[in-house]
Amino acid sequence: MFVRYLRASFVSQYVLIVFIALLLWLPAFLKASEPVTAHEYSPLYALLQPFFSSVPFLSVVLAFLLMLTMAFFLNSILANYQMIGRVSSLGTYAFVTLWSLSPALTRMHPLLLAMPLVLLAVNVMFRIYEQLDNELDVFNVSFLLSLASWFFFPLISLIVWVYLSLFIMRITKVRIWLIPLIGFVTPYLFLSTYYFLQNRFIAEAKVYLNLPNIISLPDKLPGMTDLIIFGLLFLMVFKAIGVAYSSIVDNNISIRKRKGIMNAMIFSSLPILFYQSGELAGRLLLLLPFSVYMAFSLTFIRKFFWPQLFLFLLTALAMVGNYLVLFQ
Repeated sequence: MFVRYLRASFVSQYVLIVFIALLLWLPAFLKASEPVTAHEYSPLYALLQPFFSSVPFLSVVLAFLLMLTMAFFLNSILANYQMIGRVSSLGTYAFVTLWSLSPALTRMHPLLLAMPLVLLAVNVMFRIYEQLDNELDVFNVSFLLSLASWFFFPLISLIVWVYLSLFIMRITKVRIWLIPLIGFVTPYLFLSTYYFLQNRFIAEAKVYLNLPNIISLPDKLPGMTDLIIFGLLFLMVFKAIGVAYSSIVDNNISIRKRKGIMNAMIFSSLPILFYQSGELAGRLLLLLPFSVYMAFSLTFIRKFFWPQLFLFLLTALAMVGNYLVLFQ
């Protein structure tokens, strides 16, 4: 059984996952897409985007390596906090599959560059519940997410996630609830100082005054292949969440809090879907909590046939969608 195999400790697991990742990204290597155009609200990505545009193939290779690194990092986070088994690679496989579902994801895009900082924030948030002195960790989470918004500005909405997570963990001290605001504002104070020294402060301030204009309904729906793929994904995630809250799961208090933190991220990620930039797939921060729930549920299931069938089907459909690009 494939799921049972991923639960065990074999070096061949990682070789297989890297091989599957290469198959999913092969069309991107053969027909390198231009990176997503930089948005004026994302200064770090705007700084790097000209370099990525000048070397499209290298940018795809860097995106692939970054995606793989984050997959292994997520797996270590989940294993460390008992969301999956210590020797399991389910987190790696779930992340690789979900973050390769569409051609829009198999290239360099702002959300991908921001994801290491988001994962670091998740890692810190998971440990806050077990810390008595957690003021610095709360600041670090907010600071990391604020920096992530320099790559992909809509991530600023994750300040809602920070406060929801504090509420879920029953951290209600007024002093601590002021810290996220300080953490989010601090990087932008540095950025404002830089703009001031460059005599660009007024011009950049005018740009940020147009923030309400970056939110709108999507101007076009994803293609039929993407609709089928993401429709299947949502069905699988719905089932995974059901398993995560069923009686077969060891629901100790720490695990319940971490599931609540992921629920808060799902809720806080919804506004990002309406950001006017790039394809819809490139705005799906939802794929992070979805990866967590898929790996978590596959850790506890006892009947493997249907979960494995749908997992194989999702991977196969992703390959079909990615390879269709070669014929367009």
